[in-house]
Amino acid sequence: MSGINGDKSRFHRKRKQKIEQRRRTRELVKSLSEQRKSPAAPSGSTAGARIA
Repeated sequence: MSGINGDKSRFHRKRKQKIEQRRRTRELVKSLSEQRKSPAAPSGSTAGARIA
């Protein structure tokens, strides 16, 4: 690498990777929080249907 540019290429590559990782993490947390907010189907109703 040149003395003028130094680690510019590596720095920007790592920077982009960190930004993308944060974006994916935020999407994952958002989707998980939405799943928790949505009401789950009651487990008792499906179990009773199987027994009968």
